[in-house]
Amino acid sequence: MLKEIPPSRVLSAGLAIAMLLFLAAVYIASSPIRLGFSVAQGEQGVRVTRVAPHGPAAELLGTGDELLAVRSSAGSLQLEPWDAVAEPDDAALFVTYNRFFERHRQIWSILGGEQLELQVLSASGGSATWVRLQPLALRGINHLPWLFWYQVGCGLAILLMGVAAWAFVQSERGPRLYALAGLAIAIAIVASAIYTTRELSLPPAWFLTLSRINQFGAMLFAGTGTALFWYYPTQLGRFPLARVMLVIVGLTLAVNWLQLIPSLDAAARYPLLAWFAVDIAFAIQQWRRTRREPVERARLKWLIFAWFAGAFGYLGMVVTPQVLGLGAIAQQKYAWCFFVISYLGIALGIVRYRLFDLDRWILLVWFWFAFGVLFIVIDALLVMTLHLETSMGLLVSLAVVGWAYLPIRQAFLTWLMPKDGRGVLHKRLPDILQQAFLHERSVDDQWSRALQAVFNPLTITPLLEQIDKPIPRENGLRLAVPGMHPGQGFLLSYAGGGARLFDRQDADFCGQALALFLYARDYHQSYQSGVISERKRVARDLHDDVGARLLSVVYRARTDEELQGLARDCLRELREVIQGLQKDVVLVRQSFSRWQSEARERCRLFGLQLDMRLEEALADERLSPRQERNLSRILRECLTNTFKHAQADFIAVEFKVEHNRLVLRYQDNGAGMLSSSCEQTAGLGVLGIQERCRELGGEVCWWTPLDGGLAMRCEIPVKAS
Repeated sequence: MLKEIPPSRVLSAGLAIAMLLFLAAVYIASSPIRLGFSVAQGEQGVRVTRVAPHGPAAELLGTGDELLAVRSSAGSLQLEPWDAVAEPDDAALFVTYNRFFERHRQIWSILGGEQLELQVLSASGGSATWVRLQPLALRGINHLPWLFWYQVGCGLAILLMGVAAWAFVQSERGPRLYALAGLAIAIAIVASAIYTTRELSLPPAWFLTLSRINQFGAMLFAGTGTALFWYYPTQLGRFPLARVMLVIVGLTLAVNWLQLIPSLDAAARYPLLAWFAVDIAFAIQQWRRTRREPVERARLKWLIFAWFAGAFGYLGMVVTPQVLGLGAIAQQKYAWCFFVISYLGIALGIVRYRLFDLDRWILLVWFWFAFGVLFIVIDALLVMTLHLETSMGLLVSLAVVGWAYLPIRQAFLTWLMPKDGRGVLHKRLPDILQQAFLHERSVDDQWSRALQAVFNPLTITPLLEQIDKPIPRENGLRLAVPGMHPGQGFLLSYAGGGARLFDRQDADFCGQALALFLYARDYHQSYQSGVISERKRVARDLHDDVGARLLSVVYRARTDEELQGLARDCLRELREVIQGLQKDVVLVRQSFSRWQSEARERCRLFGLQLDMRLEEALADERLSPRQERNLSRILRECLTNTFKHAQADFIAVEFKVEHNRLVLRYQDNGAGMLSSSCEQTAGLGVLGIQERCRELGGEVCWWTPLDGGLAMRCEIPVKAS
């Protein structure tokens, strides 16, 4: 692993390289002689496209004139349309490519001779005439065309974007390859800027060297891009593709420069298309690899969009038409902007610039771009293949696009767009709110359950910090959500089971749901306050009215011991009810102590042994008055059933906690009975146990153990309501 370098040094080195390329390009482009005009391919020779107002040819040539020949003391040469082609690599065969440079060697020699003359066929008609031209010694910086500065700007912008991304993310191999590819394409573009904006010719040695530098940069860029998809965002294997890529690039350039095969398509353009095909294969594999890694998937989406947008544009406009023998739709010197757009997009993805915002609309951008490119391609193909006029081709292409392409595109887009599970959130919201207003669970518990149901995160972690509103963190990898109480919150990680990122839409929906749950919390608090107030009123009424009357019965039944005992039992039960109504919450250990005392006294009276235990982990849990009262009644009813029906001599009772639920396990060694029979012959006591357990949100079951007797298990949520 390479040692990380301070970003300031990397940026300084990048600026130094960019400055060297800029100075070299300006020096080479401004050094040749100045003729004062620019040319393009004509019908018989080369056509004049621009004449400098104060240049050597200002009074001699006009826009649209054709130059048919050149002559000087160094010789003469009949000019051909191919002499003005901007990119020598447009040739299909090396024979044409070599002839181009041989002719430019002659042209440059003639331009350097004395008494230079041009044979001119005027655009206004007439016969060709010879005019004498006196070139200036240097072209000069001031006379370089805008296309030169445009191409140099594209190359340097790509270089600096690549260097900037790598400077701040040196720990990953992807940005490193991205920066290397940027350097490669920058070299190719700067070389192209020099020879595609020449006036008529360049020094032969410089011309051929610049062409090969352009080929080198383009091949290295294509190979490095393929390696980028092998290593980024995840490495597809241990195969050292980066090294093999350099070898393949070297072999391809050797075949090209040594001209081992006759076809320039096979030596230059086919390899570019092959690199692109491998890019697609690697991108598909990366897509499969990152299906459960939302951050990497989002980065890959943006990388694919940016890279293939530039590659599709350049290959579709320049390379593919040449391979098909149709001629480039756009010249290379204009098409470099595709790579600038591509690099700007990749830079945003690699440095994770607001990545979770980009992830949501990436496919739509892809289709907008593809639609525009396809429309241009359809129009160009109709014009070239059907030999239509441009206006007629535009009308026909509009008809084809409107009646055929748009419906197919829309159907395909609908099918391709991922089905977002959040589309049904508003339909599920009423069910979530209904649960929030239930009293079996606290609002805190319901809020946590709602977050799990809506976003399906892999983990929900409590946060002890003040969170004012839901906000995505770590580029959408996590979502911080406020809790029901100040200073509390939750941290949701990996939305959709790890398949996507959190975004602002999630945060907005979560904020709306939070407001509704806060209303539910306030309702719960108001409800609890009302319940407590009503309990106190009922307890006072029972104490002042029913209690006083029962006490009077006790005193009046002095002569009737049975009636007096019954009255005392009723008075004791009433006092327990009143105490339960007046209590808020009680610790399990306190209730257990009272239950154990009562159970021991009853077992002593009936001659049974009792083993009653409390798990220490449960001792400090709190019970609500309802929970405490219902458990007391359940235990009392179990003891009563054993005394009446079991013919047992031993009872075991255990209170413990399992998975946040209080478990009451009761067992005797009596006659026992099948659980099905127990439920079928259940009396009021068993039905009361079932109802009391169900009222607490729990469940109860009976069975007969192998060693005999009857066992009962009752479990309820341990948290107080």
